[in-house]
Amino acid sequence: MSSLSRHEVPVVRPAAWRVQQTWTSLLPKGVMSCPPLGTTNGHTNWVASVTTTVFDGRAVAVTGGGDRTVRVWDLSTGEQVGASWAGHTNAVRALAMSVLDGRPVVVSGGDDDTVRVWELASGKPVGEPFDLQADSVEALAIVERHGRQVVVTGCYDSTVRVWDLETRQEVMAPIRGHTGPVYAVATAVLDGRWVAVTGGDRTVRVWDLDTGDPVGSPFTGHSGYVSAIAVAELTDGHLVVVSGGYQSTTRVSDLATGLPVGDLPRSVDLEAVTTTVVHGRPVAITCDSKEPTLRVWDLKTAELVGELFPQHPRSVDGVATAVVDGRQVVVSSCDGGSVRVSDLVVGEPAVKPVRHDAAITAVATTSVAGRLAAVTGSDDETVRVWDLATGDQVCRPLTDNAGAITAVAATQIDDRAVAIAGGKDGKVRLWDLALGKAAGAPLTTHRGPITAVAADDTGDPPRAITAGDDKTIRVWDLRTGEETGNPRKSDHRWVHALATTTLDDQPVALLGRWGGGFRVRDLASNRDTGLQTTGSNGKPERLVAATIVDGRSIAITANDDWRDRVTKVWDVTTAQQIGQLSTGTPGALAATTVDGHPIAVAASHRRVAVWSLTTFDRIGPDIEFPDLVSAVAATPQGHIIVCFDRDIAVLTATRSS
Repeated sequence: MSSLSRHEVPVVRPAAWRVQQTWTSLLPKGVMSCPPLGTTNGHTNWVASVTTTVFDGRAVAVTGGGDRTVRVWDLSTGEQVGASWAGHTNAVRALAMSVLDGRPVVVSGGDDDTVRVWELASGKPVGEPFDLQADSVEALAIVERHGRQVVVTGCYDSTVRVWDLETRQEVMAPIRGHTGPVYAVATAVLDGRWVAVTGGDRTVRVWDLDTGDPVGSPFTGHSGYVSAIAVAELTDGHLVVVSGGYQSTTRVSDLATGLPVGDLPRSVDLEAVTTTVVHGRPVAITCDSKEPTLRVWDLKTAELVGELFPQHPRSVDGVATAVVDGRQVVVSSCDGGSVRVSDLVVGEPAVKPVRHDAAITAVATTSVAGRLAAVTGSDDETVRVWDLATGDQVCRPLTDNAGAITAVAATQIDDRAVAIAGGKDGKVRLWDLALGKAAGAPLTTHRGPITAVAADDTGDPPRAITAGDDKTIRVWDLRTGEETGNPRKSDHRWVHALATTTLDDQPVALLGRWGGGFRVRDLASNRDTGLQTTGSNGKPERLVAATIVDGRSIAITANDDWRDRVTKVWDVTTAQQIGQLSTGTPGALAATTVDGHPIAVAASHRRVAVWSLTTFDRIGPDIEFPDLVSAVAATPQGHIIVCFDRDIAVLTATRSS
């Protein structure tokens, strides 16, 4: 069958925030997402089918899904147009657009064994449903045959059926040949005749729509059933079929001969595909059932030229393209019920994407020569600096080839941007980010790997605080490189997390406690203030982040106790818990305050969620990434930096009202 879930999916409540992607180190840069479609007033179950058209001068998307409804969306505003269309008695799996008696209509098919026709303007049914008696309708397409509009349906009973759109009568006997359900249908003109291209078992087949006869031999080579098909024109008159499915590589085949033209690498478990032309270049847009991304492929070269993150809470199930306000966009849907619009940005193929050569371990933010920047450290022994607006690297990768980077902080020293990087060798290195070179000799600090680094530029002098595997905490004057005070034992326990903030206008550090919560340490003396949270669960606090709102310092903490699957929110002044976030067990945390509103960013496995620290509610749906998220950061300007495997993505959180 399909990976589509057939049970109800909870709907994410709308929020006054919008989170959209700005860029990623994956190709290309400049990927952006439009306002999300489908809120509490939208689909309440998976959305498998999506098509687009222009109506009354505006681009709209038509969607159908597991909640048995068909809905229309204005792609410029993200608002639903009119009421939902109800009539199907089971899930809607397929949609197509046509014109009947001069009126634009939508044709839908689904698990109730019917095809229905709807007037686009009013949403009213046009005539009676087609009763296929062929089990569910898995796919459909509209084409002209002998001057009349016909509906070509792929059915679960292994047949392809062709119906007159106006009379509701079959125009030929059911087409048989597939040995399993027909999950995909496309149409094309081949040698002057209309043909249907279908897939379902491990083959793609082409049928003459005049006679119902097969055209040539089945296309073979797929290792699993074919669930998605699209047709594209590579050059004038040269048509190809893009096809793929479960546990099968996505193939590009010559429509006339069935011979392979090439495979799309890294594209397995194809869930949906569509094709279009961007600046004269034929491209395919694919989504795989196990990935949250949309990939854009140059069909002439079979090279990846774009990768989009539509920010669905689950993997993508349907794709279509449209033009909105002069911009080419991709409209996608998922089995979580959401619909998204993403700008279709296509880059040039690159031999080697701009990224780290090994997993990113840490990230921090600062300003370099007036530009906001992210600083990342990696197992590839480098520190890299990224312009948050453009994704460009501010300077060459910084390294002295001394080992993997385990922790990173960034701050300003007399208006100079500096990165503080801790490594496995126990040393701390300072890097001048504007000059792109070392800012002095390494600080010989800990007898073991650095576990955490934090920095502060609110006091004088600016300081850094470091924790190591040797169970010590050290504070450093960043102007001189000298240690402030004596190294302090970390309560005879390892400190895995550090954050800096201010308390009574004095810079302090928050140290994750072994028993949960945090302790407060004075940065001027490297001594505990005596202020700490109470309670003990016998587990180390591995994540600490802090922000300030209206002069009040707020901290968030999380540990790795599977029984305590919440992130706690604290008032630092009183060391009292004021709330909690149902994050599960996060692997990365960050906090900031945007326009007076404190927010938290929590990453768990491949998913990132944004939370309000005022209401303790999730802001929008979770965002899923292709790989494990290892580090996150956030800025008061609303940037959310997410590091996953070797790559970095930057999102922007803004208030939508």
